Amino acid sequence: MSTFPLSSQALIGTWVLLRSESPLEIQPGTQMHFADDGVLTYVIPTADGALRVTLRWRLEAGTLHTDHEDGSNPVAVGVTIGDAEVLVFDFGGPRSFFERST
Repeated sequence: MSTFPLSSQALIGTWVLLRSESPLEIQPGTQMHFADDGVLTYVIPTADGALRVTLRWRLEAGTLHTDHEDGSNPVAVGVTIGDAEVLVFDFGGPRSFFERST
């Protein structure tokens, strides 16, 4: 799979999990919505409906930085866009793959 650099604008929109590599345990059907105001909303399917998690986000030199509004729980993960507009997150080895929602 070829991957390409990514701009912040290219992230805007909703992305749906295609798959993730072991040992990542991302719930099938998980969605990520990147808003242009720097808000990232995860929608994670649960037995009772869905869990919504809201974070702040920014993209710097191919690294996605997220944290909570109060600055807690900062996370940095490599991100590129691959063939067929598949978003690839690299967690230092294992990867997850998301496709743009239609």
